[in-house]
Amino acid sequence: VEKVVKTQKKSLEALQQVNEKVEKLKERSNEDKKDEILRILAEVNSQKVIEDHAEKYQEGTRVFFFESVEKWLDDRSSLNRVMVITGNAGMGKSVISAVICKRMQEVGRLSGSHFCQHNKARYRNPKVMLQSLACQLSSSLPEYKDGLGKTLSRNLGVDLNNMEVQDLFDLLFDEVLSKLKDPGRNILLVVDGLDESEYQGRNELLDVISNHFIKLPSWIRFLVTTRPEINIADSLKSFKPLQLEPNDAENLMDLKLLFEKQLSDVISQDHREVIIGELVKRSEGLILYAYLLVHFIKENVSLLTPEQLDSTLPSGISSVYQTYFQRLEKELCRELKIKEEQFLIFLSALTAAREPLLLDFVNKMILSGTSSSADRRKVKKAIASISTLLPVRDDRIHFFHKSVKDWLTDTSWYGQHDFTVDETEGHRTLSKLCVHELDDIKRKGVDSPKFSGITKYALKHGVRHMLYLEEDARVCEVVVKEYVVDLEMVYAKLCVSNAGASEDILWIQKHKISQF
Repeated sequence: VEKVVKTQKKSLEALQQVNEKVEKLKERSNEDKKDEILRILAEVNSQKVIEDHAEKYQEGTRVFFFESVEKWLDDRSSLNRVMVITGNAGMGKSVISAVICKRMQEVGRLSGSHFCQHNKARYRNPKVMLQSLACQLSSSLPEYKDGLGKTLSRNLGVDLNNMEVQDLFDLLFDEVLSKLKDPGRNILLVVDGLDESEYQGRNELLDVISNHFIKLPSWIRFLVTTRPEINIADSLKSFKPLQLEPNDAENLMDLKLLFEKQLSDVISQDHREVIIGELVKRSEGLILYAYLLVHFIKENVSLLTPEQLDSTLPSGISSVYQTYFQRLEKELCRELKIKEEQFLIFLSALTAAREPLLLDFVNKMILSGTSSSADRRKVKKAIASISTLLPVRDDRIHFFHKSVKDWLTDTSWYGQHDFTVDETEGHRTLSKLCVHELDDIKRKGVDSPKFSGITKYALKHGVRHMLYLEEDARVCEVVVKEYVVDLEMVYAKLCVSNAGASEDILWIQKHKISQF
């Protein structure tokens, strides 16, 4: 009997272990299914952007805004779902966002972030932003992940990218979060650059934030930064935005601290107060200008004296930009003997590009058809000479700040200057380059889905550049026939992006429908 009992115990233990393993396998299978479902969500990783902006932060500045955000986030009784920080270009909104993201990451309180970028269509797309925030939130809040997985599994036949923005918001957030219990802490999501989220001529994200975020549970909190443009300011005024003002006493103290910390070894000690006071005055209340002034001084001055303030330093942010672009033009003319017309074509294409402009495109604009590798290196080296304004990453030219693009194109704000360009000319230049690439695909066929960078750009954005210029219905019809509904073009676009072909069709339906 004892032997039988021992045998039964061993059998029961073995059976229990088997059952535990089966349950674990079921749990793992369910998790795998959830993960598989959640993979349909678009995701944008903002970590590199956060790191880049946070590097520009001067410790000890913007204390008021950090304290205000933390107090609001800690206040469980606050019914305000959204905190808005507004300020004109150059006031340092993105740096504030990045530093808050980094600090909250370190203490495990950041559940998602999205930095809208004017020169990246995907980063401006509100549908991509909502999906990305949902994806990030599911990683930090298991209960939300479970609910979102169930919701999406019931809607597997729905193409999220074809939904209206409000409907997508209701599906990903309102429907799921309304069923969850309060986790006992406030959840923070950050959206930087709302003014740059205009996509296909509309700012649908603004409508969602102003009218629909209030439907969410009070423990979901959004920090939003934006320029105070009239339509945005009117829509968000109920959230009582915190404003970054150029002449605010705290802002001026921040500028003073920046100069004191960054230029301590290049300012004459005998005239320290006078020089720093003048630098603060010249900064016009813009921390961006102060940042550029610091770089300019470090590059050009070994010891700054009062006499050099007028003789050496540019008088305003427009003068800084003028100085840098003069340097770029001089470098290109000296190294490659390019003409003024070629240089302005390059600048106009830079402003019109729907993604950071590829250096390969620049080479085609500036160099002859048979350019050497040495010439291409010279182009890259020349652009690198003003990397403060136009940093080159992954062989693409980025704008250091949206105000650089505005300075090149917006005469109403910055006035006319030697480098003012017409963005329409940029669309014309890029349109021709894209047509060449697309026609080349049609001649050669799609033998391999591996395309060069400029061919991928042409497949993703070429149609938009072409139709931006055309008002003639017959010409538009030819463009659609040759580059939108042509089966070989559709296949090539699918090789680059799952949504590329359909996005062109949707864009045409929304913006050119009256011409057909």
